[in-house]
Formats: sequence, structure tokens, C-alpha cells
Amino acid sequence: MSYAVEVKNLHKQFGNVHALAGLDLSIPTGSTFGLVGPNGAGKTTLFSIIAGYLRKSSGDVTVLGGEVSGEKLRGRLGVLPQDALWRKGLDVKSHLMLCAKLQDMDKNRAAEEVMRVLNLTGMQDYVRTFPEKLSHGMAKRIAISQALMGDPELVMLDEPLAGLDPAQAHRIRTLIQEQAGKRTFVISSHIMADIETLCTDVAVIKAGKIVAQPSMADLTKREAVAVFTLSDTPEKALAKPFEALSYVKAVEIRPVERKLQISVDISEKTLDDAVGEFIGILSEKGVSFVGIQKGTSLEDAFLKMT
Repeated sequence: MSYAVEVKNLHKQFGNVHALAGLDLSIPTGSTFGLVGPNGAGKTTLFSIIAGYLRKSSGDVTVLGGEVSGEKLRGRLGVLPQDALWRKGLDVKSHLMLCAKLQDMDKNRAAEEVMRVLNLTGMQDYVRTFPEKLSHGMAKRIAISQALMGDPELVMLDEPLAGLDPAQAHRIRTLIQEQAGKRTFVISSHIMADIETLCTDVAVIKAGKIVAQPSMADLTKREAVAVFTLSDTPEKALAKPFEALSYVKAVEIRPVERKLQISVDISEKTLDDAVGEFIGILSEKGVSFVGIQKGTSLEDAFLKMT
């Protein structure tokens, strides 16, 4: 397997603060990779070192087959920094033309590229607008446009959906899904549902170290857990008929969320077959449900690990 990013024993200190403490990470080429962790875990520091914005204290960082270098990665790496700001008094097109020229594009190619990426994010009608006149969500989409310039092999997005309204967030999620596989995406976000929807792999960072790097399916146990969202608040007694089944490993009732979570020993029965029996039991008990999910949510897995 090839890797777009490889990090080994990475350390970063700010005075007495050890932001990264021997971090190891491998990001497969072509993956959509999620990076999650609590505030202060080191996500933005890691992003900044991979992007070349910060110098490491020690360790090894390889990006697209080589050491981190602005010159070597020009046009190959696109980055959306967290809370990126634009200069006042300079319109959107002028900003992006400058970004294109920094990738050594001539004037004609730069103009074409500016319109291409603005069309991707739905911001093509705002080329002559000053960034300070845009809403936060619109400015964020301009910044995402910038990250996609030059058809980069690796795109790093720090909180790409934060501050977007539902329609804007849907557009950007769709854009990432359409681009998946054509390039490697690394996405850092506190919105667990978006990471779960978009990403094939995920790493959990805590106190400057990676504490887990499973596939999304493995982390959320999609092959071994069924979660029912019930129409009404469940009673704890509802667990009993499921616990009586030999292949059921655990049953969890979460009344506030109206959730019934059942873990299955898949060496005895497949989850699909088990779900069929579970539905039959719920029907017998007169319990209706509004949704079935295979696997726990990423949020649940994240909370247990951090």
C-alpha cells in the first residue's frame, strides 16, 4: 500500500507545552481520511506541520513521497487552514488569481482555474465581491475553492463544514464525495456525523498521540452492531428478549436518545439475519421504530476512546 502522508515519532513543543508527543500516522493514497480528537489534542498542530506551516521539533514527516517542502509540493498539496482569513479591499477573483500565479500558472490558465474551482463550490457569481462582504459560510467556500486549485494530489481541510448552513454543507459534502478517489483528502472536524459519512479511514488523536487508526467500518463495528431508533422512549425491560438470544453479546438501552443497541456474535449469526429476528421481536412487543443503523455512531466510538 502506498501512503500520501507518513509521520513517525513526531514531536512538537511550544516552550513547555508538548503539543505532539511521538505521534505516528499513515494516510493511504486515495483515501478520504478523518482526523478527530478533543480540543487541544494536537490536530491543528499536526495539520500545520504536514502543510509546512510549522517546523517540527523532531521526528520524520513524508508527504507525497518526499520531505515537507513548499517548492516540491507546490500545486500538489492544497490546504484549507482553520478560520482562514482574506485581505480586505481585494475581490475574490484577485485573491484566487494570486493563488494561481503562486503555482506558476500564466494569466489565461489562472483565470480558467479560478472559475473552475468557484464553480465547484457554487461561488462563481461572487468573483467581484470583497471577502469582507461575504457571510462566514461563503468565505469558507472561497477558501475551499482555493484548496482545490491546480488539481492537487492531496487536499487537507481543517473544519471544512464549520459555520456552513445546511444547503452549503450539503454542497461541500457532495463535492468531497465526488472527488473521493481522484485525490487524497484529510479532513479534521468536530462534526462526527460528517466524518463518518465522508471518510473511509479515521485516526483518533489524544494528548498529542494517535490512540487508534482503524478503518471506519472497524471503528464503528458495522458488521456486528445494530442500533434501532425507536418511536417512543424504551423501557429497560425491552432488553430481556434480546439478551435471551444465544448469539447476542450485549444489549444497551438509551432512553433519552430512544436507542436500542444490540451487539451480535457474528461467528454464530450474520448481522443481517439477526436484524430480521430483532424486527420480529419488536413487532411482537408492539414497539415501532423509525430507523436502523449498522454499527455504532462514530460519536459513540469517539467518546469511549477519549
